[in-house]
Amino acid sequence: MDEIAIISTPVSEAWPMWLMFFLLLCVVLAEVLQPGTLRLAFRTTFTRLERTFGDRANNFMSSLLMNTFRVGTIAMALYVFFYHSAPFSMLTYCYIVVLLVGILFVKMLVSWLVSYTFEMRRSMVVFLPQYDNLWTILSIVLYPLTLLYINVSGSVALYWICVAAVVLFVVMIVFKMMQNYYTGPQSLIYLVLYVLTLEFVPFGAIFLSVKAIA
Repeated sequence: MDEIAIISTPVSEAWPMWLMFFLLLCVVLAEVLQPGTLRLAFRTTFTRLERTFGDRANNFMSSLLMNTFRVGTIAMALYVFFYHSAPFSMLTYCYIVVLLVGILFVKMLVSWLVSYTFEMRRSMVVFLPQYDNLWTILSIVLYPLTLLYINVSGSVALYWICVAAVVLFVVMIVFKMMQNYYTGPQSLIYLVLYVLTLEFVPFGAIFLSVKAIA
């Protein structure tokens, strides 16, 4: 009697859980190396701060670990929630990580180019740490949801909770942009163009690309 092949899914594979454990270790070490990182992320989301605390930019290892956590968690969340029936493989996950990093890197370069062209460099310097903190919060919210979804594959409720988290994340980005860049009615034109071209287009490219891969 022929053996029935086990379908590769997030539940049947062991590597997703080990990866999630590694990502958790990254965020814990980042907080240990630079205490207050997570508290600051939530604090800057609901207040307007002109600067972040002192040595954040100088602590390279903490920043590297936090970026690893953010990219790894968001990539896993995208893969899990867009996954259909293809083999759930780590190679595909790595493709998604490279895709995510590539699109975000291009977006960052274009953002700096736009801020330089329209002489908004000072506002960009103030806004960028707050923007990074928003990504940190999104990653923290998505981490337990993704972990649950891996173990309870196909949960409709978890799926829509994640959709709501992403929508709220985009709304917060627009709100923080208004706080930092709004100087009058004429600035609304630049804000609308910025949001449409440098936020919605990259997000759309990420979602469509991951959906095609998964």
